[in-house]
Amino acid sequence: MVLVAFSGGALLAPHAQFYTEVFCTRYYKSQNDLIPMKDCVIPEVHRLVSRAQALIMFLTYGSTLVGAGYYGRLSDVKGRVAILRISTLGTLIYVTCDLLTAKYHETIGISLLFIGPLIRGLMAGESVLMAAVQAYIADCTNPSSRTVVFARLMSSLFIGAAIGPFVGSLIIKHTGSLVNVFYAAWIVDFCNVIYTCFFVPESNKRAVDREHETTKKAKGLWDRLNIFSALKILFKNPPLHMTKYALPCIAIAEFLLTLVKRPPTLLYAMLKFKWTAYEGSIFYTYASLMRLFMMIGVLPLLSKLFIKKCPRASPITAPEEKKLKNTITFDIWMVRIGIGMDAICLALAGLATNVTLFTLAGMLQSFSMLAQPSIRSLLTNLVEPDKVGELLGAVAILDSVGMIIAHLGVNTIYSASVETMPSLTFYICAVIAGFSCLSSFLVRRAKPETDQ
Repeated sequence: MVLVAFSGGALLAPHAQFYTEVFCTRYYKSQNDLIPMKDCVIPEVHRLVSRAQALIMFLTYGSTLVGAGYYGRLSDVKGRVAILRISTLGTLIYVTCDLLTAKYHETIGISLLFIGPLIRGLMAGESVLMAAVQAYIADCTNPSSRTVVFARLMSSLFIGAAIGPFVGSLIIKHTGSLVNVFYAAWIVDFCNVIYTCFFVPESNKRAVDREHETTKKAKGLWDRLNIFSALKILFKNPPLHMTKYALPCIAIAEFLLTLVKRPPTLLYAMLKFKWTAYEGSIFYTYASLMRLFMMIGVLPLLSKLFIKKCPRASPITAPEEKKLKNTITFDIWMVRIGIGMDAICLALAGLATNVTLFTLAGMLQSFSMLAQPSIRSLLTNLVEPDKVGELLGAVAILDSVGMIIAHLGVNTIYSASVETMPSLTFYICAVIAGFSCLSSFLVRRAKPETDQ
């Protein structure tokens, strides 16, 4: 996951500038790719970029949505590593398309900008990859320790996300070319394909072979065609250890949180504060370092302090059962606090009138990451082990739908308001995060007499 995050982080800011340069050239109908950036950082160009990004994200997550449920069930049957291999290969193809476009867009056009995301999504896209990795971790850990282990997973992501933009900014600074960043990302993704294909062991010991799978009841035609049929698991059985509707409420909170994951931070900063890919890379590096600190420092410390304050197991309660209940209570509160901080910081980003306040809001938003490992821990603790992949596949469907709505909605709002009130997007995202926080307060542990 470090390699995945490194590649994605390295390309985050260059992608924004690259799209701006490409559509700036098309806006001015110029064959000259040396148009000054100050002439490109205008609302009209930003509107084109925002719409293109919305289409790219729709293709990415729309195609991911098609296969998310299938890949989730497949990981329970054939193992997690198969999904990792498919996904990393899809990412390599996606970066290859971007690299070719970055280098030869004047010759081959920009069609590969839209073909790459489509292929990436069909080959177990980002949401499915994260679901497979989380299922892999659930296979290898006991329920009471998953929150901290998921935090370590997030830490690996932030290490890559911190190093990637930093290396990308150095490449841009010393070579003056965005294309070289795409070359670096391609090499990293190629190494990741080799790693997943030849070095990652299988974690799912319950995976069955194809012959055994054929003995199971075949799915109906409607279930095969209906991509949302995988969501049945959210309502099929009462969740373990929780109230009846805890699982749907967690899913709703996660879905709403997905809607605000990617506000147009860099585009907004480029317009309001005249940032370039260099400043954007530095910003994302420091933001990732702050989030890394939350995962490896703050969350484990809070977990230890919480466990110490909890009453010890009574003679009639097994120690492991009591530890699991304490872990669930801790996770619930981390979800509430993390999402609440996200709502506050999104509002602060919209209110910021200078670079210092805007950057401070971005750094404080790292506290929102306290919710992420706790959400995953709650999800994997509420179903039987042989249903973890299916559940996370269903969550991947919700994530994909959320990302589609987010990018279409956020980019549409931003493109419509960029000339009059560009900060409007942040305020809307803050309100949505507030509703997500309210949903998290509906997630409660079952009372002792009804605990599953």
